[in-house]
Amino acid sequence: MNPWHALYPLLPQLVDKLEEIGHPLLVVEADGEVVARLVRPSRADLEAHARWPGMPTHTPEGWLFEALNKVRRYYPEPREGVALYAGNHPVAVVRRKEKVGHAA
Repeated sequence: MNPWHALYPLLPQLVDKLEEIGHPLLVVEADGEVVARLVRPSRADLEAHARWPGMPTHTPEGWLFEALNKVRRYYPEPREGVALYAGNHPVAVVRRKEKVGHAA
């Protein structure tokens, strides 16, 4: 299973954990290498941004989904896994599952 697909159902829990930690830097690793460092807006920042006419309305879950999708475009099939950190605090680590077959 692709590690990215395992992260998407967990978005609400990931956002809760990110907000609990409170660090604004989201670090994304693929196959053990840092592939993105993103400044994560707070819920209040997203709400304030949405008040301006013509600006997009994002929930924290929507922002995280969009950010992960952008990173996924460059690293669509990680060989080992994907990890998310709030600064240096681990938020999620997803390892790739290989299909298990039986030898004949």
